[in-house]
Amino acid sequence: MPRKLTPNRWNWSQEERKWVYIELDEKGDNEYFYQMEPPQEFIDLTLKIKDLNERLLKTNDSEENDRIFDEMIRISKKMQCMRKENT
Repeated sequence: MPRKLTPNRWNWSQEERKWVYIELDEKGDNEYFYQMEPPQEFIDLTLKIKDLNERLLKTNDSEENDRIFDEMIRISKKMQCMRKENT
């Protein structure tokens, strides 16, 4: 069962198989914006996580490992609240 889409951030709609941004207007009604391609912010953050993951695989230093992992968590959280540009 797909999860409920969250307003005021980008969501992947499994049902529509598109990215959707749900914006609440002044009346509390939803306005939907769809696009096939992922938001640019998603692409950028995914590349950062990929680079960090490669560094994580190469490091043997536990402190460096912790720093890299913490940065990956920070980026992951950022991905969960991506806003629509020009809102």
